Amino acid sequence: MRVRVVLLLVLITGSLAWVGTQALSGNLVYYVTPTELIEQHPAPDQRLRLGGQVVPGSLHDVADGVDFVVTDGTTRMSVVHTGSTPSLFQSGTGVVLEGTYGTDGAFHSDNMLVKHGDQYRPPAPGETPAPDVVS
Repeated sequence: MRVRVVLLLVLITGSLAWVGTQALSGNLVYYVTPTELIEQHPAPDQRLRLGGQVVPGSLHDVADGVDFVVTDGTTRMSVVHTGSTPSLFQSGTGVVLEGTYGTDGAFHSDNMLVKHGDQYRPPAPGETPAPDVVS
């Protein structure tokens, strides 16, 4: 009887640990910095995530997206982003970009996540929030 209880507790604990690790691993966002990306020399078709701060004054609108420079405080890297940008995207913002490192030395992104502050400010009375642009 005692062996069955211990075995049951081990199975339950193992199952809960497995479910917990699966839930956490699906919600974590891993990325490399510009310095790490240059050191890794990824293949041109390898998809990865690049994280950094948008360098103030480097943001330029282009026909199908935006061009800008990101930095990790050590290395700067040009980014060519195609598609829409989140409404919180601006110079100086932290970003995580999904895409590929091109042979031209620029990171070519097609998906962007923007770091936002931890403070929520509701719209002022009578103010209507601007809708996000979806393409």
